[in-house]
Amino acid sequence: MKGFRRVLGTCLSCLTAVSVSLSCFYGGNAVYVSIQARQAQRQEQELGRIYRESSGGSTVQGIDPRLEPLRAINRDLVGWLELGGEKGFAAPVVQRDNQYYLKHDFYGREDRHGSVFLDYRCSISPRGENLILYGHNMDDGAWFHYLVNYLDPAFVAADPVVNFNTLYEEGQYVVFGVFVAATLPQHGDDFDYHNQVSFQTMEEKQAYLDRIAKRTLLRTGVEVTPRDELLTLSTCLYDFAGERLVVAARRLRQGEAPENFGALEVVRTPNPEMPKVWLELYT
Repeated sequence: MKGFRRVLGTCLSCLTAVSVSLSCFYGGNAVYVSIQARQAQRQEQELGRIYRESSGGSTVQGIDPRLEPLRAINRDLVGWLELGGEKGFAAPVVQRDNQYYLKHDFYGREDRHGSVFLDYRCSISPRGENLILYGHNMDDGAWFHYLVNYLDPAFVAADPVVNFNTLYEEGQYVVFGVFVAATLPQHGDDFDYHNQVSFQTMEEKQAYLDRIAKRTLLRTGVEVTPRDELLTLSTCLYDFAGERLVVAARRLRQGEAPENFGALEVVRTPNPEMPKVWLELYT
């Protein structure tokens, strides 16, 4: 009996130790995540200040002087993205491979927030047909969490224009599509939007645009043709593994200005094409 009590006491002591250890781990992890969230917010503000306050000339001919101070910090810099105007989202865009900036910030520090980055297959000089940008949708609101706003017709109607200035040229784009995609092979989605960085023919590009027209959750009324230059913004959603939210925009044409899109009537698409896995979960 005494032996049993001794064993029981030992087990209870072990369970208590494990419980305390787990509490410390999760508590410590929560603190770590909170610190990273604050660091990401400070970094976003700091980089924005550097960009806005830059007034010196570029040391490299042809490069936007506003971007030169940021480029001096990180040679992977390729541009600056702004969504939703002055009170919206702004961030530098970097390019290396499609892995490094998933877990590193603009300064090269390890950070689960990562950075906004351009697909490594895309070119800004000469400019490619479809520039694809990626960023994390963080639960603390950092980085591409802002893209969730584009699910709201009223938001898109109010702020349909996206600014993406590369090192070499300014660019304004108007949103023409917002859709959901599945990226894991087991989900059987055949719309590999993330591989559409260039097109062999006008017909191939038109087929891509037609697919977006079927997929889009919102109708913006913006015309788009194979001759348009495209910008694609991609981030995660969490209804199923590998889900992505994608915002598609085309560059403003010669003679167009943001004011031309100030009265868009944006409505929800009645029956958009959805990934097979989404249909299995929700229909």
